[in-house]
Formats: sequence, C-alpha cells, structure tokens
Amino acid sequence: LIAHRENGKAHGRENDTLLSALGDLFYDVSTQRQRSGYVSPKAFIARLRAVNALFRGSMHQDAHEFFNFLLNECCENLSRELRANGASEDEARKTWIHDIFEGKLANQTRCLWCENRTNREECFLDLSVDIEQNTSITACLNNFSSNELLHGNDKFQCDRCGGLHEAQKCMLIQSAPKVLALHLKRFKFIESLGRHMKLNHRVVFPSELKLPNLASDASDPDASYVLFAVVIHIGSGPNHGHYVSLVKNNHRWFLFDDDTVEVVDE
Repeated sequence: LIAHRENGKAHGRENDTLLSALGDLFYDVSTQRQRSGYVSPKAFIARLRAVNALFRGSMHQDAHEFFNFLLNECCENLSRELRANGASEDEARKTWIHDIFEGKLANQTRCLWCENRTNREECFLDLSVDIEQNTSITACLNNFSSNELLHGNDKFQCDRCGGLHEAQKCMLIQSAPKVLALHLKRFKFIESLGRHMKLNHRVVFPSELKLPNLASDASDPDASYVLFAVVIHIGSGPNHGHYVSLVKNNHRWFLFDDDTVEVVDE
C-alpha cells in the first residue's frame, strides 16, 4: 500500500481509498492475537458503498461483479498514487495487482476469402467461461477457445482484401497470469422465460490444472495451476442466496461462512 500508516494502519488521510480500507482490514486480521472469533469488515463495506452506489442498498450482489470492481478500483487507486508521485502513464498502468492477475488473450481471426490472419492481444484479470451439463473446467476452457464462425451480420472486415467476408475467430491464452481467476457463468438469461436462471450443472474441476487453450507461441507453454480457493453461490436463483468460500492453507481446506470457519475434507 502506498499510504501513510500510523501503528501499522492507515490514519488521518484526506483521501481514503478502497485499497487502503482493504489494507486496514488485512492488517486487522493479520495482527489478531485471539485464536478464535472474527473481524468485522464494517469500515471496508462503508468505503465500498461510498465509491459504488450499487452496493448501498439491501439487494444481493454478484460476487464476480464485486471481484471485478474491487480489482479495477484498487488498480486505479494505485495508478493515481503513482502518477501523483511522478510516474509516467506507462509506469502507472502496470501495478502489482496486474503482476498477479493479468494475462493476455490472442484474439485470432482468419478471413475465409483470402486466408489473411490477424492477431490482436487483449488483457484480462479473470476469465468468464460458459458451462454445460456434466462438464469440466478443461472442457469449459476448450469451449472458450473454440472456433467461431463470423457470418451474416457479423462478417469480418478484412484489411487485406478490403471487404466484408466470412471468417473464423478464436480466443487463445497468449500469456498466462500468475494467479488464474476463473468465473463459471451460472447465471444465464433464458429468452423464453424473459429472466435470468441459475444453472446448477455439475462442473468437475481438478486440484491441479494445465491450461488446454494456450496459443502455439504462448510465453509459458507449460503453464499450470494448483487450486487454492473457491467461491460458491448457494441458492436457487440470481436475485437471492448466499456466498461461502473455501480456501486452502497449510495443506488444509477451510470453509468460510460469514462468521463461521471450519476445517473440511478436500
């Protein structure tokens, strides 16, 4: 954290940020001397509500939307502080949050008229993947990177042959992040019903994952990951329910359910 601290905690700042509030929360947790109990995140929640009206009401909010907002807001907090301290725009854009979570996608398109290929890089902090009945994380990632035909109103404007033509498009991982955050898209809009539904499909996930959808010239062709945390939505629909998390620490899995924490089997 780039902030003045007194006795370890941010203190007396005119411009408290969501990042500093998060830092204070982690400090409270890490300096606790009690062997049981919990730390209330009241100050962090107050700051969250102050910077985003979406979280001010009593309506349930999506954990993935919260995760995205938290990372992006903290990145902006860091970048603003770096610019204030004289960093260039390029230096201010790359923060330690990007070092942890950021990866790159290769958006590849092949014109089916002239065979011209284009490759555009896109950065990501997490990947959202569609799910189906009785599938796996590996299958979801392969589906994420499967070829898509651009045709009809979605034809591709080719720079080489100068016209709108059918094309094949796919998204491959060009650069794998240090920490891979995956979002399973369980809330889907059903047109026939006119509303969102929760997909309670079974999705198998391993404790160790090797990425199946890396580009042929990926920066780390052997990128693999070890599972250490899962966030789970409990409930029948997108407008209500409850979130719990499971986190691995010192070879043991812990279930976090509000103010209750217990050790669980893997």
